[in-house]
Amino acid sequence: MKRKRRKKMPGGVEMDMTPMIDIVFLLIVFFMVVTELTVQQARVVLPVASESRVEEPQPGSRILFINVSFDKDGKEIMQLMNGPALTGERLLIELKAEADAYGQWEDNPFNPTQKLSLLEVTIRCDEGAEAGIIHKIFHACSKAFIFKVRCASLNDRFEDPYKNQP
Repeated sequence: MKRKRRKKMPGGVEMDMTPMIDIVFLLIVFFMVVTELTVQQARVVLPVASESRVEEPQPGSRILFINVSFDKDGKEIMQLMNGPALTGERLLIELKAEADAYGQWEDNPFNPTQKLSLLEVTIRCDEGAEAGIIHKIFHACSKAFIFKVRCASLNDRFEDPYKNQP
């Protein structure tokens, strides 16, 4: 029978290295998961609003980010999180799937036969985008029974984000 490998410490004390290795692997997994959750969002120049406020996410809530930005040809695109460009119809399908996957619903006070999703959506829309694309997003959220929707903005900006760099 083989004995576990133990490291001899000064003074003749043996130390089992297995728990330490387990902890290192757990830390590696933890940092991999945290890094995956902080995926870089699409580059969006948020508008400046005079009345914006910071809302902290509630524990247990799920927030989806819909980015509206421009592709390399200058065409407006919608993305769920940092995924591929979506059409209005595809966005609706994705939002319904996300609401169903989240699975938390509340009663609709105006229609007792309907349930409303507790999923939250934040729209990060570039300040140069047309208003019609935001209307498409609100329409898709409404059809998916998602009513906790907000638009992201900034309180202040110090430099022109569209200024060409030398």
